[in-house]
Amino acid sequence: MLGVIHIGSFSKTVTPALRLGFVVAPAALAPRFAEVAACLAPAPGPSVQIATAEFIRDGHYLRHLRRTKRAYAAQGDALLKYLKARARDVAIAGLAAVLRLPDGTSDVAIARKAASFGLAPTPLSLWHASAASARSGLLLGVATSPHKRIEASCDRLLQIIDRHT
Repeated sequence: MLGVIHIGSFSKTVTPALRLGFVVAPAALAPRFAEVAACLAPAPGPSVQIATAEFIRDGHYLRHLRRTKRAYAAQGDALLKYLKARARDVAIAGLAAVLRLPDGTSDVAIARKAASFGLAPTPLSLWHASAASARSGLLLGVATSPHKRIEASCDRLLQIIDRHT
C-alpha cells in the first residue's frame, strides 16, 4: 500500500506549551501508529485535544495560520530589505534568513558574541556534516525578530561581524 504520511506538531504554529502533534496517514496504518504513540511521552489530556480539534474544525487554526504567515512574510521582507542594503549574501529560507559570512570567519564566535547582546543567531557551520564542508554563516530567526527592532538588531549584528572579519 502506498500513501502519504504527514507528521507535524503545533509547537511552531500555536505554542510549544501545547505539546501536541499529529499524524495524517492511511487508516490501515492507524493501529501501528497507535502502538508507537503509546511508547512516547504521554499525550496531553482529552480537554486539550478536544479544544484543539474544535479550534481546527471551526476554522480558527486556518485563520491563525494565514495571519501569522502574512506577519512573518512582512518581517522577513523587512529583515531582507535591511540586510541586503548592508550585507553581500543574504536570503530568506522559510522562517529564517541565511546570512553567509566570508570563508574563514568564525560564525560560532560571532553567534557567541551576539548572544551577549541578546541576539540569537545560529551558526550555519554547525549544520554541516563535516568541518571540511562547512560554510560560515548565520541563521537569523524571522519570527522572533520584532519588526520595530530589526534595524537596531541588524546594526548590532553587523558591527559584531565587522569586528570578526
